[in-house]
Amino acid sequence: MAIDETSQSTEKSETALQLDPTIVLDVRDLKTNFYTYEGVVKALDGVTVQLRTGDTLALVGETGCGKSVTAKSIMRLVDSPGRIEAGQVIFQDIEPDGEHVFKDLLKVSEAEMREIRGNKISIVFQDPATYPNPVFKIGDQIAEVIALHQDLSLEILQDKIESMEEALKHADGPTADDISIRLEELREQLSSPPKPTDSETKKAAKRKAIEMLNLVRMPSAAEIANQYPHELSGGMRQRALIAMSLSCNPRILIADEATTALDVTVQAQVLKLLNELKSELDASIIIITHDLGVVAETCTQVAVMYAGVVVEYTNTEELFSDPIHPYTSGLLDAIPKLTVKVEKLSQIMGTVPNLINPPTGCRFHPRCEFATEQCKQQRPPREEMKPGHWVECWHPQGSMLRRK
Repeated sequence: MAIDETSQSTEKSETALQLDPTIVLDVRDLKTNFYTYEGVVKALDGVTVQLRTGDTLALVGETGCGKSVTAKSIMRLVDSPGRIEAGQVIFQDIEPDGEHVFKDLLKVSEAEMREIRGNKISIVFQDPATYPNPVFKIGDQIAEVIALHQDLSLEILQDKIESMEEALKHADGPTADDISIRLEELREQLSSPPKPTDSETKKAAKRKAIEMLNLVRMPSAAEIANQYPHELSGGMRQRALIAMSLSCNPRILIADEATTALDVTVQAQVLKLLNELKSELDASIIIITHDLGVVAETCTQVAVMYAGVVVEYTNTEELFSDPIHPYTSGLLDAIPKLTVKVEKLSQIMGTVPNLINPPTGCRFHPRCEFATEQCKQQRPPREEMKPGHWVECWHPQGSMLRRK
């Protein structure tokens, strides 16, 4: 009987990980708490979002709503006193043989997570002045990531063959014969390249680092590779961080407020760059931001977060044309409009709740003009109001009527 129960349990687990092959990341009911002296901070309380291949998903909301904690939870980078309590983070991985495998990142070993983190899922943090190591050159830092996560043996062998072929063009007599013999030996190794020396790996990684800097449109990439972070402007440091994050061709790139510290012109350049690289590298992107202008310009899907909960999730066009949740409506109403003259901008009354003692029921109810007794007592379920348009709200029609 025990064997049958184990078999059934395994079967259920495998069934739970069967996903639409177009979904590269599926975050389900994710809960993360922080255990402080003042009490337990319920930072994430059931976050559910999906990222499809080739999409750009925005996580938006006020400061402290849980956007960055969601990113760190996905990467399993939540530091003490934080702890991921429940949920699933299902990632569609591609094995070396090309097979697509769904993995729950909260259950894989730390060793396997290190293989995924920085290699298949990369993150660009919000402060370009803080994250590059100040005592190492930019090129060396990118090269280290490449050497750590990528097998460069085939690339190094191919470079040797190309060099030999070039040398053969200018050789004759016995020298040409010697080169031909050596060239044939190298070609025979293509099916199983030998392990390169440390110096060969370092040289190849540095060369690839310069290629990545060129990919992110870094001017004078070879020169920049030999400079320290403090010698670069904020925009150039951000490009270097993006190059480092993309150096292993990740399937997912998470940009955590990647443009916040940059001026408007550089911000536009970085956002344009991310979209171009997404197409070139066939990657998917999660952008964490509080700027709805960034969302409208660059994203295909949006998850609106409030106090650790995703209150609305849909495609970008739908969100801007027909928002359903009162909080989303409030955010959009607060954006100044060039075509409308008003004396006072709209605002959402009240303040973000303390997540040690969050409001009962719907977390937004103390600030919502449509709140009822039901909103105060019970948390609303996650419902699909339209195809692909999910909302957590007891009275979504209130918000819809308000905007008409």
